[in-house]
Amino acid sequence: MVDTYTVTLGIILVLIATPMFNLALVFQKMGLRQGPEIRFDKGFVGVLKAFKEIAKNKWWLLGAILGVIGWFPYIMSIGLVGFMVSEPINSMGIIIVVIAANRILGETVTWYEFLAISVLAISPILIALAGISEVAIDLYAMVIPLTIFLIITFSITIGSFVFSQKKRGTKFEGFFVMLTGSFFLAIGGVFTNILAQAIVQANIQLTWYFGIEIFFGIFWFIFEGSYTHLWVFIGWWGLAICNIASFAFYQSAFQKSRMAVVFPILDSVGLSIPIIAGILVFKQTFNNYFLFFLAIVLIFIGTSVLGRFQIDIKTMDVKKSSTSIKKDEATKAI
Repeated sequence: MVDTYTVTLGIILVLIATPMFNLALVFQKMGLRQGPEIRFDKGFVGVLKAFKEIAKNKWWLLGAILGVIGWFPYIMSIGLVGFMVSEPINSMGIIIVVIAANRILGETVTWYEFLAISVLAISPILIALAGISEVAIDLYAMVIPLTIFLIITFSITIGSFVFSQKKRGTKFEGFFVMLTGSFFLAIGGVFTNILAQAIVQANIQLTWYFGIEIFFGIFWFIFEGSYTHLWVFIGWWGLAICNIASFAFYQSAFQKSRMAVVFPILDSVGLSIPIIAGILVFKQTFNNYFLFFLAIVLIFIGTSVLGRFQIDIKTMDVKKSSTSIKKDEATKAI
């Protein structure tokens, strides 16, 4: 069983990362209303051109920077307590969205929404009390189950993307675009877990060549035969590629659909798929599964109740966009 100090530190680190991730989404959503549509039928170059224009918006850029910074404490948390502790706590970041809706939009919070917030606040305590008994993953034994897991999840991801293109212009497009992004995010989370644990097992120190050792760990495997460095390399590039892909898809989904519809998909898939991987692929265990799964159920319930606040951000975007257009028209007329 992981000691109480380590669990507490891991939870604190993910609680630092969570506001960054969710404020990042709020700021990015605010910035997306002024950018061009992100379309995948124009290819990779078309997506890059869209993001080049979107990045000129200061709110969107601030959100992107916050999201990147948040990964540092997040990965450290995973290294200490594993993905199955860090990710459920991270998923409670919708509380940040509720606070933003209340403070920025002036929306009132009802009693049952306060209750949902309280339920979410209790969940990290339940996860800590569940007592994770295994954090380190077996980098040899996981190869076959990980391969099967990736084949299944990538197949679903590709299928979702194909459907999103077939349903282009319909109300289902945003749903399938977000589903694609959600699975990329979930797979990226699995690679994040591999990276964090492989760094620990490879005993990689914080030196001047720290980044080089992670980016190009394949050379440590080739010249030194370090198997753990091979997984550092795979974990890093898997994390980078899947999260970049996820970023593009869920940003596009935010443009195409109400956040009240698509955000819960991102949150639930991003939570459930890595937990399945944690149990079936990485064989991570708890001393008290009842408390752990009770916390998961409470998180899903709390997230669903608070999900309506996503529509408030969408409403804010429409109102502000209309106001901005009217001001521009008035200026041109003068």
